[in-house]
Amino acid sequence: MLLNFDYDGVIADSLGNLLNLTIKAQASMAVGRTPTRNDFATLEDMTFEELARVIEIPADKIPTFIETVRDLEHRPTGPTFLFPDISTVFEKLAQDHQIVVITASTTETVTQVLEENGLSRTVAKVMGGELGLSKAKRIAMAQADFDSNLENTVMIGDAISDIRQGKLAKVKTVAVTWGFQSRALLIAENPDHLADTPMDLLTFFK
Repeated sequence: MLLNFDYDGVIADSLGNLLNLTIKAQASMAVGRTPTRNDFATLEDMTFEELARVIEIPADKIPTFIETVRDLEHRPTGPTFLFPDISTVFEKLAQDHQIVVITASTTETVTQVLEENGLSRTVAKVMGGELGLSKAKRIAMAQADFDSNLENTVMIGDAISDIRQGKLAKVKTVAVTWGFQSRALLIAENPDHLADTPMDLLTFFK
């Protein structure tokens, strides 16, 4: 199967780092309001563009906000930790499936974290937010790259937008409850599966 994973909140416990990045970006621009954890917990679309709207960045300043966040991503912000058991899960899943990471973070940032944690060999491709494409479009690109049909393709995410994008791409969806958004919020999107721990994924994808 082709397993498309979101990164932040699914693979990496990165909410603290992302919150710090966006706080710094907003403060440097002195427009809008300071981002909060609740903003990430309730975003309809887990993108920096949507976050900018929520924190009241003027529309004409949103591209600058995104560019500032991207620039800050390349500066040291402290270590990024993977969720418990993710390394084990990826090692096992990669034996039988193709793993792709589809993320709002940059390809470079995600690739570096995967390499630091010895997981780069388990991931066939990383498709970062700098591509400027929706996750649904990137899922379709991954399907073409790895010759995967709809029945054998899955989107795995921790946000309602991940589930919506998976459905838009007409693939199966798995919502994980250890990330940014609540279990109740995810259940309301009717994903095909709900995973409460990373190890649950091994059961789904035997």
